[in-house]
Amino acid sequence: MYESEVRGQEQGQDRGQELEGEQEYELPAWMVRYRNFKTLGAYVCGEFIRFYLTTGCEQISYTHSQITEGLPNYSCRLTSEDGAVLLLPLDDWVERMEEVRPLVREWLGEHSDLKGYQREKSHYQGDPYWFAKWQEANPW
Repeated sequence: MYESEVRGQEQGQDRGQELEGEQEYELPAWMVRYRNFKTLGAYVCGEFIRFYLTTGCEQISYTHSQITEGLPNYSCRLTSEDGAVLLLPLDDWVERMEEVRPLVREWLGEHSDLKGYQREKSHYQGDPYWFAKWQEANPW
Protein backbone atom coordinates (compact mmCIF):
# COMPACT_ATOMS: atom_id res chain seq x y z
CA MET A 1 0.00 0.00 0.00
CA TYR A 2 1.29 3.45 -0.83
CA GLU A 3 1.99 5.99 1.89
CA SER A 4 -0.68 8.40 0.59
CA GLU A 5 -3.30 5.62 0.72
CA VAL A 6 -2.32 4.74 4.27
CA ARG A 7 -2.59 8.39 5.31
CA GLY A 8 -6.02 8.63 3.66
CA GLN A 9 -7.24 5.55 5.51
CA GLU A 10 -5.92 6.87 8.80
CA GLN A 11 -7.95 10.03 8.19
CA GLY A 12 -11.07 7.95 7.48
CA GLN A 13 -10.96 8.37 3.70
CA ASP A 14 -10.87 5.79 0.98
CA ARG A 15 -10.10 6.24 -2.70
CA GLY A 16 -13.77 6.56 -3.62
CA GLN A 17 -14.26 9.47 -1.27
CA GLU A 18 -11.22 11.30 -2.63
CA LEU A 19 -12.71 11.64 -6.11
CA GLU A 20 -14.89 14.68 -6.53
CA GLY A 21 -18.49 13.86 -7.36
CA GLU A 22 -18.14 10.16 -6.49
CA GLN A 23 -20.68 8.59 -4.15
CA GLU A 24 -20.04 5.60 -1.93
CA TYR A 25 -21.28 2.43 -3.61
CA GLU A 26 -24.06 0.62 -1.77
CA LEU A 27 -24.44 -3.09 -2.42
CA PRO A 28 -27.82 -4.20 -3.74
CA ALA A 29 -30.05 -5.90 -1.15
CA TRP A 30 -29.90 -9.26 -2.96
CA MET A 31 -26.11 -9.23 -2.75
CA VAL A 32 -26.12 -8.43 0.97
CA ARG A 33 -28.65 -11.22 1.56
CA TYR A 34 -26.59 -13.70 -0.46
CA ARG A 35 -23.40 -12.72 1.39
CA ASN A 36 -25.21 -13.20 4.71
CA PHE A 37 -26.33 -16.65 3.55
CA LYS A 38 -22.76 -17.54 2.68
CA THR A 39 -21.72 -16.48 6.19
CA LEU A 40 -24.48 -18.60 7.74
CA GLY A 41 -23.41 -21.56 5.61
CA ALA A 42 -19.77 -21.10 6.58
CA TYR A 43 -20.67 -21.09 10.28
CA VAL A 44 -22.91 -24.17 10.11
CA CYS A 45 -20.87 -26.19 7.64
CA GLY A 46 -17.58 -25.16 9.25
CA GLU A 47 -18.60 -26.52 12.63
CA PHE A 48 -20.02 -29.66 10.99
CA ILE A 49 -16.77 -30.26 9.09
CA ARG A 50 -14.63 -29.77 12.22
CA PHE A 51 -16.94 -32.19 14.06
CA TYR A 52 -16.80 -34.83 11.34
CA LEU A 53 -13.07 -34.61 10.58
CA THR A 54 -12.18 -34.74 14.27
CA THR A 55 -14.53 -37.52 15.38
CA GLY A 56 -15.28 -39.56 12.25
CA CYS A 57 -18.92 -39.63 13.35
CA GLU A 58 -21.28 -40.19 10.42
CA GLN A 59 -24.55 -39.82 12.36
CA ILE A 60 -25.09 -36.24 11.16
CA SER A 61 -25.62 -34.90 7.65
CA TYR A 62 -25.49 -31.32 6.36
CA THR A 63 -27.18 -29.65 3.42
CA HIS A 64 -28.36 -26.21 2.36
CA SER A 65 -31.08 -24.72 0.20
CA GLN A 66 -28.93 -24.26 -2.88
CA ILE A 67 -28.44 -28.01 -3.30
CA THR A 68 -31.62 -29.41 -1.73
CA GLU A 69 -35.10 -28.69 -3.03
CA GLY A 70 -37.85 -28.13 -0.50
CA LEU A 71 -35.79 -26.16 2.01
CA PRO A 72 -36.64 -22.53 2.70
CA ASN A 73 -34.60 -20.13 0.56
CA TYR A 74 -31.23 -19.31 2.09
CA SER A 75 -31.28 -21.95 4.82
CA CYS A 76 -28.98 -24.65 6.20
CA ARG A 77 -30.04 -27.97 7.70
CA LEU A 78 -28.38 -30.57 9.91
CA THR A 79 -30.08 -33.95 10.29
CA SER A 80 -29.16 -36.70 12.73
CA GLU A 81 -29.80 -40.43 12.63
CA ASP A 82 -32.01 -40.05 15.72
CA GLY A 83 -34.46 -38.07 13.54
CA ALA A 84 -33.66 -34.63 14.93
CA VAL A 85 -33.37 -31.73 12.51
CA LEU A 86 -31.79 -28.33 12.99
CA LEU A 87 -33.08 -25.96 10.30
CA LEU A 88 -31.50 -22.52 10.19
CA PRO A 89 -33.29 -20.11 7.81
CA LEU A 90 -31.28 -16.95 7.20
CA ASP A 91 -34.21 -14.66 8.02
CA ASP A 92 -34.37 -16.10 11.55
CA TRP A 93 -30.63 -15.73 12.20
CA VAL A 94 -29.33 -12.75 10.23
CA GLU A 95 -29.61 -10.40 13.22
CA ARG A 96 -27.99 -12.85 15.65
CA MET A 97 -25.37 -14.60 13.57
CA GLU A 98 -23.00 -14.76 16.57
CA GLU A 99 -25.34 -17.33 18.16
CA VAL A 100 -25.14 -19.78 15.23
CA ARG A 101 -21.82 -21.51 15.93
CA PRO A 102 -22.49 -22.19 19.64
CA LEU A 103 -25.98 -23.46 18.78
CA VAL A 104 -24.66 -25.81 16.09
CA ARG A 105 -21.90 -27.09 18.39
CA GLU A 106 -24.42 -27.79 21.17
CA TRP A 107 -26.85 -29.48 18.76
CA LEU A 108 -24.14 -31.71 17.29
CA GLY A 109 -23.14 -32.80 20.79
CA GLU A 110 -26.72 -33.56 21.79
CA HIS A 111 -27.55 -35.57 18.67
CA SER A 112 -24.46 -37.69 18.23
CA ASP A 113 -22.95 -40.59 20.12
CA LEU A 114 -19.19 -40.59 19.66
CA LYS A 115 -18.59 -43.86 21.49
CA GLY A 116 -16.82 -46.37 19.30
CA TYR A 117 -16.09 -44.06 16.40
CA GLN A 118 -12.59 -44.26 15.00
CA ARG A 119 -10.84 -41.17 13.79
CA GLU A 120 -9.49 -41.33 10.25
CA LYS A 121 -5.73 -41.09 9.88
CA SER A 122 -5.09 -37.61 8.60
CA HIS A 123 -2.74 -34.68 8.80
CA TYR A 124 -5.61 -32.71 10.33
CA GLN A 125 -5.03 -32.53 14.08
CA GLY A 126 -8.69 -31.96 14.78
CA ASP A 127 -10.70 -29.35 16.56
CA PRO A 128 -9.67 -29.25 20.26
CA TYR A 129 -13.30 -29.10 21.47
CA TRP A 130 -14.43 -32.10 19.41
CA PHE A 131 -11.23 -34.03 20.12
CA ALA A 132 -11.88 -33.68 23.87
CA LYS A 133 -15.49 -34.84 23.41
CA TRP A 134 -14.31 -37.81 21.34
CA GLN A 135 -11.74 -38.74 24.00
CA GLU A 136 -14.40 -38.57 26.74
CA ALA A 137 -16.55 -41.01 24.76
CA ASN A 138 -13.58 -43.29 23.94
CA PRO A 139 -11.25 -43.34 26.97
CA TRP A 140 -9.14 -46.31 25.82
